[in-house]
Amino acid sequence: MAIGTPVQTAIVFACDEAYAFLAQGLVLSLADAGYPNGNAKLFLIDIGCGPQTTAWMTERAVNIVPFDATLIPEKVMSVISPVQRAQVVRPWLPDLFPGFELLIWLDCDLWLQNAEVIHHITAGANVLPQAVIAAPAISNYHLRFYLKGGIEGLLTMQRLWYASCYDEDFANEISNVMHYSSGVVGMRRSSPVWALWRQEIEQVYPVMAARDRRMLHLAEQIALNAVIFRTDQIVRLDPLYNFHCNGGGAVRIANGQVMTNLMLPVREIGVVHLANWSHLRRQYIQNRLLYRGGDYLPPTELQRLAQ
Repeated sequence: MAIGTPVQTAIVFACDEAYAFLAQGLVLSLADAGYPNGNAKLFLIDIGCGPQTTAWMTERAVNIVPFDATLIPEKVMSVISPVQRAQVVRPWLPDLFPGFELLIWLDCDLWLQNAEVIHHITAGANVLPQAVIAAPAISNYHLRFYLKGGIEGLLTMQRLWYASCYDEDFANEISNVMHYSSGVVGMRRSSPVWALWRQEIEQVYPVMAARDRRMLHLAEQIALNAVIFRTDQIVRLDPLYNFHCNGGGAVRIANGQVMTNLMLPVREIGVVHLANWSHLRRQYIQNRLLYRGGDYLPPTELQRLAQ
C-alpha cells in the first residue's frame, strides 16, 4: 500500500502506550532537528497506542501506520510477544513504505541531540546504496569497555546470543566481532540486505523460541548481524549516533548537553539511546538523560516513572 506523497526519506519508529512518553521525546527532538520537512516524513508504526497518543502524534505531523501482521511469516508471529512486533517489522519497511527511497529506523527509546545522524545516514546510503548503515552497540566510549573483564564479558555475552539460534562453529566465529545495534538503521530500498534480513529472521525466531525464549527480544538484531557478517554490506556509523547509555559513559553537563565523559576530548552525543529502560529508568531520570532532562513530561509522570 502506498502511504502519503512520495518523498525521499521515511523516518520510522514504533511504540505501544507503555513507551509512548519516550516516543514523544523522540518526536520533539526530531522537530528540534528540523524533521519532518519537505524531504522527509515521520511515521509511527502503532503496536498499541491509545487515542490520546495518536492524536498527540498527528498534531505534530507524525503519520500513523497500523502494524500489518500479514507481512510477517506466521512462524515468526506465532512465537513473539505483542511488544516484539516493533522489532520483527523492521525488515519489511520497504513493503510498508513503497514511495520512499531511503528508510531510516529509530527506536522509540532514543532521542536526537542534533540532526547529524540523518545527514550521515543519507550520505552513507548515497555512497554505498547496497549497504546498511548502523553503529556498534558497545564501543570505546562506554564504561563497560574498560571494566575488569569487560571485553571478555562482551564476547561471552555475544556467544550466548548466537548460540541460542546458530550452530556452534558459526556462533564462535561471529561472536568474536563487534555486534551492531538495530536501534538506528538506514538503508536504500534497493539494498539486498532487506531481503536477506527477512530470510534470516524466518530462520532465527523459531529456533530461538525452541532453545531459549528469553533471547527473543534480540532475535531481529542477531539476524541483522548475521547478514552483515556474511556479506560485509555495512557502513559503520560512529557510536555517538546511537549511544547506548546502558553501557555507561554519558553525562549531562551544566550547559544542558549530553556528552561522553570517559576520555578527552569530551564529545557531544548525537543520539541518546536510553537502552534497557525498564531496568535503568531510575538512573536515567536521576541523571537527566531523557530529552530536555525530562521536563517535557509533567513532574507527576516523572515521579511515577521513577517508582
